[in-house]
Amino acid sequence: MNEALTRHLLLPLHERLRGRETIGHYRHLRANEGGSPEALAVQREAKLQALADHCLAQVPFYRERLRAAGIASGADLTLDRLGDLPPLERAEIREHLADLCAVDHRGELIRYTTGGSTGAPLVFYTDLRKEARHNAHKLRYRAWHGVRPGDRQVDFWGSPIELSKQTRFRLWKDRRLLNHRLLSAFDLTDARLDRYIAELRRFRPRLVYGYPTVIHRVAVRMKERGVWPRGWPRLVATTAEMLLDHQRAAIAEAFGCPVANEYGSRDAGLVAAECSRGRLHVAAEHVVAEVDAPDSEGVGDLLITNLDAYGMPLLRYRVGDRGWLDDGGCDCGLPLPVIGGVAGRSNDFLVGGGGRLVHSLAPIYVLREIPAISQFRLYQRPDRSLEVALVTGRELTSEELDGIRTGLLKALDLDVEVAFAFPEVIAPEASGKYRWVVSEAEAGP
Repeated sequence: MNEALTRHLLLPLHERLRGRETIGHYRHLRANEGGSPEALAVQREAKLQALADHCLAQVPFYRERLRAAGIASGADLTLDRLGDLPPLERAEIREHLADLCAVDHRGELIRYTTGGSTGAPLVFYTDLRKEARHNAHKLRYRAWHGVRPGDRQVDFWGSPIELSKQTRFRLWKDRRLLNHRLLSAFDLTDARLDRYIAELRRFRPRLVYGYPTVIHRVAVRMKERGVWPRGWPRLVATTAEMLLDHQRAAIAEAFGCPVANEYGSRDAGLVAAECSRGRLHVAAEHVVAEVDAPDSEGVGDLLITNLDAYGMPLLRYRVGDRGWLDDGGCDCGLPLPVIGGVAGRSNDFLVGGGGRLVHSLAPIYVLREIPAISQFRLYQRPDRSLEVALVTGRELTSEELDGIRTGLLKALDLDVEVAFAFPEVIAPEASGKYRWVVSEAEAGP
């Protein structure tokens, strides 16, 4: 479909028919970028106080929690006082799911399930307001890189939530009217990668979006085949996994355009995305991001308050990721606060000598030094010993395996067993994501 027609007519009509005010909020966000950080803080606090009033009136779980913190009305909950509330844990969502849902939204809730970092399913609910604001922030982030609403888009995705909706009509509507194509992230054989590359060349998307591991594999295959899609992609946006430096470089080289990372989750909402300077700007009109119990370097568990979640409010929700904030801002001129970085999920950290947490990049740097390794997964048992699964293009020598063993133990400052396995392929999780590092060991002496 003509992109201008989709942008000005079909996409706004689609969102209106779905009951979502996405486009209107997108325009508000774009206009808001010319304001000051101080004006933005006033807006955020007003939204937080309105949400608190809603919780006191409609949400049994938060009525009790707010009153216990001495908050009798929304006006009592300022941004500075948000820390008076205890963090919301996933176990509490499972235990109090019904009481976390707003009474006046019971007939309007949208049910979702996410596996989370442990694989244990978590049921939660969202609503049209939250979904529309989430989508509006995505449009805004992409506009920073020259991608406009209605531009052609290809998603490499693996979530059953989306893929299960692939009815024939939806396929036709999304592609022919909304310029949106969805490609499965599963079973990435060379033959399937070649079909995807052919589809990219036919469709010529302005935006390529999805898991960095999957897009990286597409990029590597494109380079092998000498396919260089110059002229049509304006942005590759990655999400849902850590974007590693070597992946970013390979993707940018293959597609010939900027690569920008997004950070968020289904339950918490879209939290942040990179500007043209590569800094992660918080969707400040949508969420409040805090760091719980930061260490000496400012890194701690991220707590997210979604200001637009009225169906099932999430205040100071521990999302399971670790990261840090950057109070220095960004020279791009946007008034939005900055997340200094997201270090990964809590169990994407390994436990090293003395019980210290070791970032997952430490073993990744060791394993990627051997070109014959095409995939790997590192699992740390509760006793801190290691299981390393390697997919290789040839049999590794004993010297190479000894080097991997020595490098891993040195990076972790451990003296433990290292066991190797050599599967033909490492499958993604049910969501389609790849997790290279998983630890069941506990930190501490």
